[in-house]
Amino acid sequence: MNKQLNPRQQKTIQNFWTWFQDNEQAIYHACKLEINKDEVLFHLQRNLNYVSKRIEYFITNHPQNENKLKVFFTAHGYKKLFPKMKELEEKIPSLQYFAIQVYITPLNLETPTIPNDLAELIQNTKIKLEDYNIASKKIILTLYFNENIMKQKEKRIERHAYLLLLFTLGEFKYKKHIYDFNCEVMPQNTNGLLSLSELPEFIDYLAKINYSRKLKIFFE
Repeated sequence: MNKQLNPRQQKTIQNFWTWFQDNEQAIYHACKLEINKDEVLFHLQRNLNYVSKRIEYFITNHPQNENKLKVFFTAHGYKKLFPKMKELEEKIPSLQYFAIQVYITPLNLETPTIPNDLAELIQNTKIKLEDYNIASKKIILTLYFNENIMKQKEKRIERHAYLLLLFTLGEFKYKKHIYDFNCEVMPQNTNGLLSLSELPEFIDYLAKINYSRKLKIFFE
């Protein structure tokens, strides 16, 4: 999408980064040491809302530098926000305590962009393909979690599953290929289940083959 932002929108994004840069140390201390965390993150969200209420951020440990944190910004694959995301990316300032990634990209275990604990969680999560629409190339799948996670409220479980899928597939591939998902308790016997980390490659494989007996075996 090549829609150009107007000067006011561009200025709003520049103002966001100016605020972030001016308050970088406070944001870092809030996330790393939990100093005034609620207040600082409230103002971070408020300033991001001026850019768009639909753009979300996640702050994690940096995968390669323990002295830094990493901030992910995502539009959840929503195309109308791509011009703002592009402007956010182009205007990233020089920062001391944070690395910034605009858009969530597919999992890459060889050159990780996410922290090790998140990558391990994705690798240890099991999935089962439930349905595949050959026309839309969208899938329905089940994710299996331990009992502690499944004891949480339904919305928290769904949010947990969504974020794992998002950081596994990246926001573009999630939007393109995930129709729906279910969450269930991990069975004692996990034979025949895939690791969530295998899902990107598996989706690529499904997109290249025709519906046939070869495909039907995945639903048996």
